[in-house]
Amino acid sequence: MQRIRIGRYFPVSSPVHSLHPGVKMACSIGLVAGAFATGKATGLFLVLLSVLATIYLAKLPPWRLIASLRTVAVLLAIAALAQLLWAPGRELVRLGFVTVTENGLRNAYFYTFRLVVAVLVLGVLTMTTDELGMLRGLESLLRPLKALGFPVEETAMVLFTALRFLPLLLARAQEISAAQRARGARPEARDLRGKITFYLSLVVPLVHAGIKDAEEVGTALAARGYAGGSLLPGWKGGLRFADGLALLLTTAVVAASFLAPW
Repeated sequence: MQRIRIGRYFPVSSPVHSLHPGVKMACSIGLVAGAFATGKATGLFLVLLSVLATIYLAKLPPWRLIASLRTVAVLLAIAALAQLLWAPGRELVRLGFVTVTENGLRNAYFYTFRLVVAVLVLGVLTMTTDELGMLRGLESLLRPLKALGFPVEETAMVLFTALRFLPLLLARAQEISAAQRARGARPEARDLRGKITFYLSLVVPLVHAGIKDAEEVGTALAARGYAGGSLLPGWKGGLRFADGLALLLTTAVVAASFLAPW
């Protein structure tokens, strides 16, 4: 459970860290959408190069991003092999009952690199934006919905609280699992009843503890007079030239990925 993370905030002075959180989130969404929407191999490679350039500008340690790729390595391998070996099309190589087709080779490239781009972009976003920045960015992106009556600040508050409590819930789940194992419960039980009993003994106290924590947070907010609205500190200075440049470059990369020759 300790490996359920893409990236931790990496505090360092860089042009990417200083961007507005909302701009970083918008650029991240644009790059991932461009990678999944383009049907050009060179276009997808261009998006990947732009992500690698962003990693360089952000001064992020490559080993941390490689570790984030390692967490989805099995998914990458399954997606690539499934497309490589079983996609129909013009046959290129045949080894016994295994056939590699032209479409399979192309699909394996696209599926693999699209997932790589998505994981790297998410890693860059989480490593260059702290928790408050992530919620501030989300709040700024959702602000246009406020005119329609959507509770933007309250939604950001809920997400912020959930984000802060996630590590606590994961740690508590480990403690409960260790305690249940000490009492003789085993998830490796072969019979279905044993498995259900173990997971119920894990889920029930975890849900109870989560509800108790939620009640305590609600009581604390009520005691402080919280009646809606944002508790996040505002972003000083608004958008800057660097923010506009980042949006312009992202738009150019996504457009070039669609206009690539092949």
